Amino acid sequence: MDQTRTVVHMIAQAHLDPVWLWRWTEGRAEALATSRSAVDRLQEYTDFQFIRGEAQVYQWIEQEDPQLFAKIVDLIHKGRWHVVNGMIVQPDMNLPQGESFVRHFLLAKSYMRQHLGVEPRVAYCVDSFGHAGTLPQIFKKCGCDAYVFMRPGPHEKTLPSEVFWWEAPDGSRVLAHRISGAYGSRSEDHREHIDLAVHAKPAALSHTMCFFGVGNHGGGPTKAQIENIQTIQFEVERAGSTPCRGKRSGSIAPAGQEKLDIRFSNPDAYFSAILPEANTLPTVDEELYFHAVGCYSANSTLKRDHRRAECALLVAERMATMAQLWVGRLAPMDRLRTLWYDLCFHQFHDILGGCSIKEGEDEAVMAFGRVILGAREIANDAGRAIAACVDTRGRGGTVVLFNPLSHPSTPYVEYEPWTGWRSWEGGNWGLMDEHNQPVAYQSIEAQTATGSISRIVFRAELPPLGYRVYRFAPDSPQIDTDPPVHVTRTSLENDRLAVRLDPATGAIVSCVDKASNLELTGPCGWNVAQVLQDTSDTWSHGICRFDQVIGHFSDARLIVCDEGPLQASLLIERAYEGSTWLQQIILRQGERALLIHNWLSWQGRWRMLKLAFDVAMNEPQATHDVPFGWCHRPCDGTERAAQMWMDVTGPSCTDAGQLVGLALIDDGKYGCDVTGSTMRLTVLRSPPYAYHEPHQLGSKYRYDWIDQGPQEFTLALVPHVGDWRDAGVIWRALELNLPAVPVTTHCHPGECPPTASLAALSSPELTLTALKPAEDGNGYIVRVADRHGRGGEGELRWLGWDQTFPISVAPFEVVTLRLSQEDDRWNVIPCDMIERPQ
Repeated sequence: MDQTRTVVHMIAQAHLDPVWLWRWTEGRAEALATSRSAVDRLQEYTDFQFIRGEAQVYQWIEQEDPQLFAKIVDLIHKGRWHVVNGMIVQPDMNLPQGESFVRHFLLAKSYMRQHLGVEPRVAYCVDSFGHAGTLPQIFKKCGCDAYVFMRPGPHEKTLPSEVFWWEAPDGSRVLAHRISGAYGSRSEDHREHIDLAVHAKPAALSHTMCFFGVGNHGGGPTKAQIENIQTIQFEVERAGSTPCRGKRSGSIAPAGQEKLDIRFSNPDAYFSAILPEANTLPTVDEELYFHAVGCYSANSTLKRDHRRAECALLVAERMATMAQLWVGRLAPMDRLRTLWYDLCFHQFHDILGGCSIKEGEDEAVMAFGRVILGAREIANDAGRAIAACVDTRGRGGTVVLFNPLSHPSTPYVEYEPWTGWRSWEGGNWGLMDEHNQPVAYQSIEAQTATGSISRIVFRAELPPLGYRVYRFAPDSPQIDTDPPVHVTRTSLENDRLAVRLDPATGAIVSCVDKASNLELTGPCGWNVAQVLQDTSDTWSHGICRFDQVIGHFSDARLIVCDEGPLQASLLIERAYEGSTWLQQIILRQGERALLIHNWLSWQGRWRMLKLAFDVAMNEPQATHDVPFGWCHRPCDGTERAAQMWMDVTGPSCTDAGQLVGLALIDDGKYGCDVTGSTMRLTVLRSPPYAYHEPHQLGSKYRYDWIDQGPQEFTLALVPHVGDWRDAGVIWRALELNLPAVPVTTHCHPGECPPTASLAALSSPELTLTALKPAEDGNGYIVRVADRHGRGGEGELRWLGWDQTFPISVAPFEVVTLRLSQEDDRWNVIPCDMIERPQ
């Protein structure tokens, strides 16, 4: 009988969690120990090969042991040590924004090219818990053609093949390989491990990969493992057969149809070998879910600080770019790179997933705080440099408001003007624009408890990627606003919405769109604070949904907080078994959105909190924000990850011909689900830190429990009649997460006008994801994404409209442009995401 030949690429690796059941200091120590061991094995076994990813590991080695680093570089050049991944670590592959993934590749590949002399083309995140469906475009445009992953496994997600073309919504695709069995092993005998890989191989392919080596805390392949594989190589060559599953060491199955060629190899060699055979492989055009869905909501402080750190860096880059172009202040690129690197390291999947030990998680929170503060310092330095050159002459004080977004923005801004200890009302202070025209404002509670500081809220009108000067002065003219916002103890109403609350529960029981007179709240209400039983471990292994509601925050106390021409608000306090939840629900003039500030003090174990919103619709469709895009998902109650927003839309219950919906925007929550017409945001989970079933709970005298104590977060509810795209949901999410930057300054002359715009996108279908100086110092990088999945054409208007450049973006596409100046003209060159010309 003819035999087919299967090449088994034995991939020697050492998966290392730099933080997990240990701190980063232990991860660093093990990175060096594992690498020394791998070098020793490569010197001992001439046919052995080894792979290593993660730029952080190489940096640790270079800093601490230059001799070891030199040996590794030499082995790389000899083709024995292979570099994969091209990222700083193996991050969580759902929670970071698209820009964060780009910075992983941008920083790591730059380091690898410069210090290792290679650039990986195989993305490699074998331990990450799930993978966003938009990643293939990011991989492809960051110079990677293939992807290796392991989770979700076959028991968690059925795939048409263990090797497939993975396609993003824009059509970009990479070859993907799901590891069979595991990415490593502690066993010395690999016969069964090889057998699993062979049996999982698609019939169309003549090659497969089998991974081995001690992992998680590093370690790598042992002598016994390497020699066992050499023994298996000899046996199959002699017998011409496949190792027999389940047999003892040394057993060989009778010769059959399949002849094996077992060799030490690497993923690049494997993907190159299968590429000629890959045209028959199936295509998968969806997310790779589910595994460890509890990680989307574990550790609320960490999650919110992560979001704030990402957004603060994006704002800092844009502010630094404005300052460099407008007033010649060089952007602090080294400092920005350091902060991005710090952020990316702490996006490691066991850190950002909230499933490491408490000490490791606490240090990550500190690190995110370091990034936030550093980015805010950069933004403030840039803003003050610009403001110093702006003509702010006039009476009173001034604030320069910067808009970091690429479209004109009209946000409500809360600001505390300095009045020299004088009362705002007693001094008849007022607010004016750059033309000394009065601007409507409302006094609200200040942050201080002393009552000696004034705080106002007003609606600003800001140019795209620019600034505008506002002035405040005593004895100033006032402006009347009409109509005002109305409030009672159980209702809020403006010119757009009429909202009613249940005085007993604090839930929203009615929200009527006044233009259409349609009721948008379903029978179960909005803002319903549910308590669920959740006895799953920190990761929620084996769980896809959470549906055991055991109670609610209730015994509500409602108080009118604000009542004025621009803003009305209610304070709602609710309780559950010793935990308290205070919310301020705000409705503002002209707004189709409700703002909800949350102060939650939680004391509880084995519980989960969710906020539920039932929308009055039929045939609901759920939409979620994902890296560089969005996707539809089934309304089946499964726990999902979303970034800044989620939405549910469907035909109205009372007018089937009219679409209605509700978008929920947040500033640092990620877990969520949709069941039918009810959308729920996961607020917190409270398992022990780093508790992994099936290990028995009770082996310790004391446990650290996640999310105990106070936390803060803000939500925006955007009810809409019509499609969510027409409600400006994405725009509102950006305004909440990348708010206007205020810079207070004194009155002085300047060469810059009182309002200016650096750049703008003309089409509402386009959105800016990055504006930054180029890494090589030659010009500036502008990254633009399709906003609504419809594609679009428009213009990039540059430097006060001096020049315009046409932009065309296909549905779900992200394009990167380099703007560089020659003489007095600017040129645009299309680039990949890591800033190389296409």
